[in-house]
Amino acid sequence: MNQQLQHQYLQTLGISQYVPRDTVYEDVAAESSADAVAKKDGQIPSFEIAAKTPKKPVDVAALVNLDLDNKKPASPAKPKAGITVSPVVEDAQPAIAIEVSFSFWQATEELLVCTAVEGALADTNEMQLLTNIVNAIGCGINRLPQMELIEWPPYPNAAGDESEVREFLATLLNARLDSKPVKSILMLGDSAANWLLSPDLEQQKETGRVVFSEQTTALLLPSLSSMLENPQQKAHAWKTLQYLLPVSSQS
Repeated sequence: MNQQLQHQYLQTLGISQYVPRDTVYEDVAAESSADAVAKKDGQIPSFEIAAKTPKKPVDVAALVNLDLDNKKPASPAKPKAGITVSPVVEDAQPAIAIEVSFSFWQATEELLVCTAVEGALADTNEMQLLTNIVNAIGCGINRLPQMELIEWPPYPNAAGDESEVREFLATLLNARLDSKPVKSILMLGDSAANWLLSPDLEQQKETGRVVFSEQTTALLLPSLSSMLENPQQKAHAWKTLQYLLPVSSQS
């Protein structure tokens, strides 16, 4: 009996036996030859027939376990780590335009006075009060020098948030002090102190005296208008100004 035929019979009966490698190669070669002959005769090899045999339609709903009659809304996908999903904001309000102005007087070479402009420049009564304050600490002037105005926005339609406005004001003030160093700055009113002094100096503001730099100290006084409306504020201002008086005058 042919060995190859014997091997096929034994496989049919469920009996396994050792098959030499040459025999396996012969089987494969025989099958390949059969396919080649089939192609030559116009027949399609068996593996191509299997590939072209239509398959049974797949029930997709059953595979994913969907209840087509009682579908539930799909849960929203969770954002991936490191990605921030911002909610859509409707009718967002435009940024509020910031407008601030400050008056500067170089009273003496060692003293700079600044106050916020709130609605209008200082009137005659306020200017006279400021002159009296400056003379009370020994400046000896008849009238204040010409005022300088610093304001934001620096030009029409200039845009900037609070941090940008603070940076702009700090740059101008520091540039001025670099060109004309002063020993003391009188800041009149809360608005001047809040805008011209950096937030990290907040604790020093409570004492009324702030170390602005190594050579400059800022003294915080009530605004001119508040001292005129409430004369008791003058006593508070005078107490802060004692720092500028000679030691002999403080006793």
